[in-house]
Amino acid sequence: MSDQQNNLPANPEVPDWSRRQFLIGAGGITVVALGALFAKSPIAAAARAITGTPVSQGLTKVYAGDFYYIPNHMTWRVGDNISLLFTNESPNRFHEMMIGQGFDTTPSLTGEVKTQFHTDFWDGVHVTVADASSVDNLATNLAIVKCDVNPHPWLITAPGNGNFSPTLMPGGHILLNFTVPNKPGVWQYACFVQGFVHYRAGMRGTINILPA
Repeated sequence: MSDQQNNLPANPEVPDWSRRQFLIGAGGITVVALGALFAKSPIAAAARAITGTPVSQGLTKVYAGDFYYIPNHMTWRVGDNISLLFTNESPNRFHEMMIGQGFDTTPSLTGEVKTQFHTDFWDGVHVTVADASSVDNLATNLAIVKCDVNPHPWLITAPGNGNFSPTLMPGGHILLNFTVPNKPGVWQYACFVQGFVHYRAGMRGTINILPA
């Protein structure tokens, strides 16, 4: 083929893509492909979990990190059965999950510090501890607790030890089975350990409880 033929203009009926257009198109395809992969990744699942599900039922997983929960919002309905699997993903810190409304406070040099919830969500609630590992302590307060895990030296039933709250060692977990009590409204969950620093660092979430 001659040089003249090589230099013939392109067919005017065929679009002549520039380098920039090609890169934009290829980039778009790459983004779509990565998006498809990302959508199936654990990171995407965690990101979706942050928004919570419309109504959580059955097995409900909550993960504690430094210093956050995944998910940080959930919706429950009065009368539904929940199996709450709380897992501490931190490699070196203890974390708890306390649920309540309002706050008890204590004065400090920098102002009042929130120490725990004033109203304990678990008061009067029947709870079964179905499984547990690496639990530092579980203060039962006024919950009605049945423990299927033996031995359980970490179970604290004596009064005066604060609200119902499982505190887990790094890597620990606990499975709590219960029926959502007739306590509709917005509740919070939080971690107040280590001198209440974790709550101030942002370790909190909300539970919207719908009427039956």
